[in-house]
Amino acid sequence: SVRAMVIASKLLLRYPIIGLGRQCTGFGSSVHSVAKRGISMSAARSPASAALFASASSFKVDSKRAPNRTFSTGQRPTKHPKDSHTFAAEIMGNASLAGKGLRISAGEVLKVIDLAASFAACIHAGHPYCTTLAFDHVELLVPIMHGDLLHLDSRVAHVGKSSIVVQVVGRKKDTLTRRWIYTLEAFVTFVSLGPDTRPQMVPELVCENEEEEALREFLHARRALNEQYEQEQKALEKDGALENFTPDPVNEGHSDYIRMSQTTLKLRKNFLPRALNNLGTVFGGDLLEFMDSAAVSCATQFSRNPHLITIAMDRVFFHKPILTSDVLELSATVAYSRRHCIQVEVQVDVLTPPWEQEKEGSRQSHRGRFHLLSLSEAGYKQPVGVGLTMEDQEEQLRYAKAAHAFGFWRSLHENKRSFTGGMFGEGVSHSPWGWNAQYN
Repeated sequence: SVRAMVIASKLLLRYPIIGLGRQCTGFGSSVHSVAKRGISMSAARSPASAALFASASSFKVDSKRAPNRTFSTGQRPTKHPKDSHTFAAEIMGNASLAGKGLRISAGEVLKVIDLAASFAACIHAGHPYCTTLAFDHVELLVPIMHGDLLHLDSRVAHVGKSSIVVQVVGRKKDTLTRRWIYTLEAFVTFVSLGPDTRPQMVPELVCENEEEEALREFLHARRALNEQYEQEQKALEKDGALENFTPDPVNEGHSDYIRMSQTTLKLRKNFLPRALNNLGTVFGGDLLEFMDSAAVSCATQFSRNPHLITIAMDRVFFHKPILTSDVLELSATVAYSRRHCIQVEVQVDVLTPPWEQEKEGSRQSHRGRFHLLSLSEAGYKQPVGVGLTMEDQEEQLRYAKAAHAFGFWRSLHENKRSFTGGMFGEGVSHSPWGWNAQYN
């Protein structure tokens, strides 16, 4: 009967068809693809099945559940950066603590950045299935206090075949002057996933004006800079690179020294379902917050100073997705120390559960470096007063890489056109878009 065919078609829309290899939310188009491939289906030879296919193809497909994940026509759609422009505004931290001079953690700021960037990436991709792939080097030099109003503008700045780079610019409202103050800039890379959780193609990005072209050139130069950084880091691993290794002069003259391995802090944790994203994996912002809190705790125990703040984070790559059933083991180690700054290296591994002992013991999920500033209780710079000792070649390599990372990013600030300070001045690497019209 017709009623039976409608019920059957609804079931086909919900459950996968054997041989199609994907969720049949767009069942009508899938039937045509099956016919083109010449796949024989016994049900397709009966009049009832023909009516079934016709009734299934007449259903409207929900664009949120079945977005245009493939471009069968061979023509790649195009979009402009302004099409993905969006913003997020949030009162940071605890509003009841406003005006008391209490700074919120950098991990909470990174989480908000990830949320704002992911929304712009999903707008460009046309579906909500974009996952965080990497965080570029980001600096948090302007303090964000509890109760501050933070406004984050985000837009897509560059795309690959399936990757999306989103630019996020943050400003906070100053209470005394009632003016907006530039706070941060970050570049976050996402990857668009299809129903089979494999990378899928995204629309091409077309620039419309000189400002967008300048931003594209800026990103190309920043990418070359990151490649140079990675090559110099790998060069330190070559044989003989550390033959004449000596710690920096700033590591001398301390009254207290600790071996690098003794600064290691280990944590274990698993996440609850409330931390999941649209793909059913742990949200990247929560992972960054977890890493930042561990870095602060590790540096605090090293320096015996509870007044430490995170001022920068090096590039972080998310190699593996994290599930709620996964147990994470975090290892944080002080890899470099200067007069007022401490650099902590954080690595997160996914442990194999006891019921899957036939697999490998653990797999690396993500890794990053956090730069922390030592302050006094009054908020002024305070010397760390503790030095590091390295007793084997592995510790020497970690120290050398951390020292190179600190010097590499610090040298950029000395350039007139800094890649971290911005090429348009005032710490912004672009002329602000869509801002004057709203908040001038």
